[in-house]
Amino acid sequence: MRFGLQDTESSSDDDASSPLPPQPLSRPTRASPARAKPPQASPSPATPHEPFNPTPLRLVRPPSLKHSHFRPRQLAPPSPGSSSGGTEELLSSSDDDEPDEAGGDDDDSDFDSEEEAWPVGPVNSVGPGGWRRQGSVSRSSAYKGKGRAADYGSGGGDPARLFGAPDELDVWDEKARASSWAAANRSFHLSLARSKSLSPSLAPGSSSSSSSSAAADLASIEGMLSQLALQQKEEAAALMRSFEQRNAALWDAIEASIRAAEAEEGERQRVLAEARRREEEAQQRAKEMREAEERKAEEERKRREEDERKREQDRKEEEKREEERRAERAEEERKAAAKASALGLASGDAEGSPEAEFKRWTAKMQHIKQAVLPVVSQNPTWRKACFQAKRAITPKIGQLTSSASATHRIITQLDEVLSSMRAPPPAGPGAPEPYTWTLNHLAKALVKQAETEVTAKLGTAYPLGRVVVGLLLRGHTELGDVLMARLVKKCFWLTAHWPRKQPGETDEAHQKTLGHAPPTSSETLVQYAERMSGLVALYGAILQTSPLSPPQGPPPSSSSPSALGNVPAHFRPAAGWRWLVLMLRAPLVALEPTPLLLVTFLEVAGEALLDVYGRQMHKVLECLLREGVREGKAGFSDKAKGSQVRLLLWLEEWEKTGRAECAKGREVDP
Repeated sequence: MRFGLQDTESSSDDDASSPLPPQPLSRPTRASPARAKPPQASPSPATPHEPFNPTPLRLVRPPSLKHSHFRPRQLAPPSPGSSSGGTEELLSSSDDDEPDEAGGDDDDSDFDSEEEAWPVGPVNSVGPGGWRRQGSVSRSSAYKGKGRAADYGSGGGDPARLFGAPDELDVWDEKARASSWAAANRSFHLSLARSKSLSPSLAPGSSSSSSSSAAADLASIEGMLSQLALQQKEEAAALMRSFEQRNAALWDAIEASIRAAEAEEGERQRVLAEARRREEEAQQRAKEMREAEERKAEEERKRREEDERKREQDRKEEEKREEERRAERAEEERKAAAKASALGLASGDAEGSPEAEFKRWTAKMQHIKQAVLPVVSQNPTWRKACFQAKRAITPKIGQLTSSASATHRIITQLDEVLSSMRAPPPAGPGAPEPYTWTLNHLAKALVKQAETEVTAKLGTAYPLGRVVVGLLLRGHTELGDVLMARLVKKCFWLTAHWPRKQPGETDEAHQKTLGHAPPTSSETLVQYAERMSGLVALYGAILQTSPLSPPQGPPPSSSSPSALGNVPAHFRPAAGWRWLVLMLRAPLVALEPTPLLLVTFLEVAGEALLDVYGRQMHKVLECLLREGVREGKAGFSDKAKGSQVRLLLWLEEWEKTGRAECAKGREVDP
């Protein structure tokens, strides 16, 4: 059975597929006959051949079959005018205006076909003789015809035509009624048979007793049929409730699925909306970042353009000021030349002038480059000897300390190396090239040491000055010229002369003349000034070193006063006095490195100059402090504020104590 209808096995021999189990027939009791109430029709289930539809099921009968209720067939009680045999009439229809639903064909078959197949009484009698069939059959046929004409005459009430297939509930109903009638008829026939078998033993007056027994049997059958109808009604109601429960469960499941789908769809929409919102926010942030970067890039570009414009303007102003300074310097040189001409001296040939000194040392350096270095390089023997001397000199310069013993030892070793190079055996006496080459290398090593270590610590210049003075006292007088030429090449400031750019000279060559590093080194002006201060410190250390004090003092063999003449004039204290005065003149005083070079020179050689010149040196320092620095008459560059402060502090310390503050390392360690 489909849609929840459960088949129950029947013990009926005639219809094994009946869904109702056979009911045991109890012995009929004598009671008044009662007609069973017709059972209420139950809605038929859905046709099993139709596909499942999740739409809620509504079990509705076809309009034409809406009132097709049935009543179970009943056995009529004996009529008043029947024979003694107790003839009974079997009523074949429950209502006169309702068709018999068991007959779906056009023949005269009825649910009581067993009676016709096995008659038990004569015609027009009830009992052992047979049935009264004529009236019953005609009435049943009339009813069947009437019902068929009423229900199916137009063709609109036929379930097969309306739904395309028989209604299973109607089929089940018909089978149940057929089974019930079959059971009732068998029981009735058995009762009649027992009555017939017992009739010979009864007295002649037993007909009334037989009639009473038949009435009791009919009442029992009617009660049983009523019970069956009630049971069928209950089963139909239970089936309806199961259908309704299943329908409700299906609708609940469908609605739950719909709610879950709607919730899932809502969650998905919410997630999508959140993702869209985040994406829009990210796009907005990216847009804002791009706009900020573009604004920043635009501001940076404008700032660079403004800086470039300012630098260009500053450069033009600097060039203008430089032109003015050059014009002033040219005017001063013209006046100086006129004054020298009045004294009978040529401007360019005046002995001791800054320009002459610069040209002198530049010529010395050119001589070494052109007449010494190429000659030694082309002679294998000299080249080998010079290389050995170079290897002996370089490490000794790096070993210098403030110790007197170490300084004396290095001076002695360098003296031996230089003496061995005066006249190598293959060259014979009078060959100065290897010796000059060795002196040039020694001067180069001293200058290199001043550019590196002395720049970082001014006190390291004193041991270098002692070595230079010690070698000069030992007879290596040419070292004074070679070293001065090397110093002027790197630091033109030592001559207190500003070298002008010569006609045809390139800017790079002129910058090299001024001592600037190559453009590839990217040296700043501050680094340039610090490097120049290291060279000035070496120059001041040589000037302030006494040739009579150990360890640089002359050896015992050269203790005569003539040994002091080996120290050239440009390495004596007078040269320092002269340099200090020349640096305070234009145009050098207005240049940015000048304050740093002045304070470096005073920190290294200031105390020695005070010892030598006494009151005159005090006057120079007092004038420099009062008028030059405090009153600003010196004309220092505004870009050298740090150096000016350092110079002011040194001069104020001198003014307070009356003595110059020197860099550490001036005193020789024992």
